Amino acid sequence: MHVKGSFFTTLSQRMTVVRTEETHCNLCGGADRDKLDEELGFGIWQCRDCGLVYVSPQPCAEELPRFYEEMYPNADEATVAARGFGWVERHIAAIVARRKPEGGRFLEVGCGYGALLEALSPQPLELHGLELSETAAAYARTRVPTASIETGPIEDAAFPPASFDVIALIAVLEHVKDPRAVLERLTALLAPGGLLIVQVPYPHPYIKLKRVFPRLPVSFEAPRHLYGFSPVTLERYFREAGLTAIRTEVARPYSGASRLHAGLIWAVKIPGIVLAKLTTGRWIYPFAAAIVTHGVKK
Repeated sequence: MHVKGSFFTTLSQRMTVVRTEETHCNLCGGADRDKLDEELGFGIWQCRDCGLVYVSPQPCAEELPRFYEEMYPNADEATVAARGFGWVERHIAAIVARRKPEGGRFLEVGCGYGALLEALSPQPLELHGLELSETAAAYARTRVPTASIETGPIEDAAFPPASFDVIALIAVLEHVKDPRAVLERLTALLAPGGLLIVQVPYPHPYIKLKRVFPRLPVSFEAPRHLYGFSPVTLERYFREAGLTAIRTEVARPYSGASRLHAGLIWAVKIPGIVLAKLTTGRWIYPFAAAIVTHGVKK
């Protein structure tokens, strides 16, 4: 199958799925749900109890490593440059500088080609990365030679508890089979007072809008994306993982097909960024397309 990009994420990708399984809400466990849409034969559902959006059926867990290799087929300069303009990475780096100015040990889960690690290199941080794709990890090692980068899933990583002061994930949590278990694992890896930063897409308001405007060029990107988070559901995940001082912001544009396209994305996002600042983060524009949530371990 071919998972198409959409207006906010231009990455299209061939994806092979052999085995699938039905699933229910990962956040509250509820089975009552409403169908929002369907893409490539995969249903997109919203839990009636907590509002989490998820794909069912989903690819089985053993399918995911192959998905990441298909996502990073090569590491030439043109491919890497097309993955983003650096705005997301600068935004995350600013959050780290603001909330952890003293620095410490930093881990990025799903570090890809190393763009965030490079953006953080001027800060007083000991940089670590974890990536499923060996192709992407190899490029990141040459891009940021001061960083220690390992390959493998976070569930198997041999990091000791409380070993990091900051952990960040950019466009990762929507891909994992069990977001609750991953966030609990990451919280355990944080030292007391450690900072967790998670950036995810926020596509489902657009999926609902497509019922009225079916030609809207936005997709959920199932089954590449397994979950759709909102400020409410992601902050609940954070609280239940044991995090506090939780804040949510509108994420910056990740990439664009051209500078003109990127400008159009900025035009959509700027009202949300302004409104979030005016309300000191209490109100997040539902058409922000992506959000960044960060919180501190108790």
